[in-house]
Amino acid sequence: MRASIAAMLGAALLLASRDAAASPEDLFGYGARTSAMGATGTAYAGGYESAWHNPALASEIRAPKLTLGYTGGVLRLDAVGLDGVRIARREPGPIKGTVIGAEIPIPFGGALRDRVGISLAFYQPTDVVVRGRVLYPEKPQFPMLDDRGQSVTIRAGVGADIGYGIKLGVGFAALAEIVGNVVAATDATGRVGTQVETQLVATYAPSFAVAYDLPLKTSPEKWTLGLVFRGTLDARFGVEIDGTKLSSLQIPLFNISGLAQYDPGQIAVEIARREEPPNGGSSNVLALQLVYKRWSSFPGVLEPTVVCTEGGAGACGLVPPKIDWSDTIAIRLGADQGYALGEGAVFHVRGGTFYETSPLPSSVLGSEAFDASVKGLAPLPTRYYDSDRIALTAGAGLSLSKPLPPIDLDLFAQFHQLVPRAIRSTDAAGNVLAEAESSGSILVFGMNAGVKF
Repeated sequence: MRASIAAMLGAALLLASRDAAASPEDLFGYGARTSAMGATGTAYAGGYESAWHNPALASEIRAPKLTLGYTGGVLRLDAVGLDGVRIARREPGPIKGTVIGAEIPIPFGGALRDRVGISLAFYQPTDVVVRGRVLYPEKPQFPMLDDRGQSVTIRAGVGADIGYGIKLGVGFAALAEIVGNVVAATDATGRVGTQVETQLVATYAPSFAVAYDLPLKTSPEKWTLGLVFRGTLDARFGVEIDGTKLSSLQIPLFNISGLAQYDPGQIAVEIARREEPPNGGSSNVLALQLVYKRWSSFPGVLEPTVVCTEGGAGACGLVPPKIDWSDTIAIRLGADQGYALGEGAVFHVRGGTFYETSPLPSSVLGSEAFDASVKGLAPLPTRYYDSDRIALTAGAGLSLSKPLPPIDLDLFAQFHQLVPRAIRSTDAAGNVLAEAESSGSILVFGMNAGVKF
């Protein structure tokens, strides 16, 4: 019977961690152009990239366009003890995914002509729908980084130019979370069988945006202020395992649940200087962005395995460690310099940087586990690690227009360095259970090709 329950638990965890989804753009940005420019874009991102950065800018779409691309990356995350001995090195599976973007102008006439557009953005990992792992808290892990780049992204936005330099937009992100149950019982022959029922439930997160062209007489330069709010986007799984029919012993219901992926609610504001000569020559952009992320609302990756019907959380079983997550900020800077190569051809050189703080406090409360040797609970360290990140970004692009084929080619690369940081785990009395320094690096790269119709 013990083997049957273990098999059910393993199957439930596998089901739960494969089918939820969330967005990787919160880590790296979205789109080859803006990702090369420090993941900025709230005040200037055009086309399909506006679905994430600022749906209001979809109002600037003038022709249908389809974009295809590829994104890859590798992570190397280290936890090193204060004695210099490495405790763990986390190297999650490489990031590999395809990018699909679509831009659709709405062909209204009259006063609405060239004022409304739709942007669609998709990211699909090549080998998984989503990768999410729920580990014991005492196992070294980087919950903010490990698998957040491995999940499907689906976003859409619509923008409208209402005049006077004001553009408004709304958008949404959609994903699926899994709920279900597993019932184990013995049949007439005494063999153990299981009945598994799972259901995918759609969940959504809205975004609201505005862009304002400042009334400055600096032609051909244009100064734009962008503001976007993105709602909380999470991917939860919840599978209940019922083994009460296996034995006359009282077996509790097992609740295998938690968060596979999570993007906090956030607000981004950006100012951008755009130089777009009316003759179609080289275009230049300089952008500065500030992002506030509400990580303090993060409920954590784990939920109690046994849900108490009376007495509240912890009355009948262990509860996950409580972490005082902190809100974070990110400061981003990006630039794009265009060079006219001839009629209808512009070559772009792009670069940027950003700095993002960590939501994980430098001191976390330890966990508890049952110790058979003492027939009671024993304290264990909570080995969660994370650091502030500083990133350098770069890229290039080639934009063709009439009399040449209307094709855009863009590529980018990002290098993220985790700032070394000491993190300790303590028990309720303040005694140090473990202490280590987190560090590491992330390399991300990609290439997109788009064609207008």
